[in-house]
Amino acid sequence: MNDELKIDWASLGLVAVTTVVAAVSIIGIFSIGVAALGAADARAANGQSVGVTRVAGFACLSIAGLIALYGVYLIIPVFH
Repeated sequence: MNDELKIDWASLGLVAVTTVVAAVSIIGIFSIGVAALGAADARAANGQSVGVTRVAGFACLSIAGLIALYGVYLIIPVFH
């Protein structure tokens, strides 16, 4: 009966570390995107060019969204 209740601590640790790294990465990328869009608005108010800053902001938001959707894809087995 003890054989059935063993926990693979190395795998559990790997999942925990991967979860933390993924969460910090997604939040960081999303935050950079929001900051870039805020900077673009501030630059637009001063009459400066905002093209690259706005594109970078939307690119970061898109990347964060795609990473989150990929996570959902991995979790839900119907999609495989």
